[in-house]
Amino acid sequence: MANEPVRQREQTAGRDLSYPAPPEPLPVPVYDNHTHLEISDGEHPLSLAEQLDRAVSVGVQGVIQVGGDRETSRWSAEAAASEPRMLAAVAIHPNEAPDYEQAGTLDDALAEISELAGRPRVVAIGETGLDFFRTGPEGLAAQYRSFEAHIEIAKQNGLALQIHDRNAHAEV
Repeated sequence: MANEPVRQREQTAGRDLSYPAPPEPLPVPVYDNHTHLEISDGEHPLSLAEQLDRAVSVGVQGVIQVGGDRETSRWSAEAAASEPRMLAAVAIHPNEAPDYEQAGTLDDALAEISELAGRPRVVAIGETGLDFFRTGPEGLAAQYRSFEAHIEIAKQNGLALQIHDRNAHAEV
């Protein structure tokens, strides 16, 4: 279901993972352009509507929910289709691209991202880019191929890019 989180955050023993009190409302309304609302802490999960209600209560009028793999990109696009306070970005994160390549499914994943990019409430391709911190040399070719494909998908659909750049400034 589109309103249910698809992943849970790892639990760390001894840490207080309860939600803090909301901050003071912002002096002007804003739109958060990079959220991962599909990630749940597992112990205190909030529905999508509850998360967005909390955001609105402090001045965040809406969000762009970012995908990083096929599952979260699909979830983002589907949730945005039914939630007026949400828009979506879809992509294969650079750290995920080598895994798709190794499994022989990167082309299929990119084709799905291209399909999702055409949906009305998808406004960006992201989170895409290059990450030389987590991926070793053997995964860089897949990152480059994925990033280049995402750039083309963004151009074809007239969409913005949400770029992830870690230790790859010159190359990005």
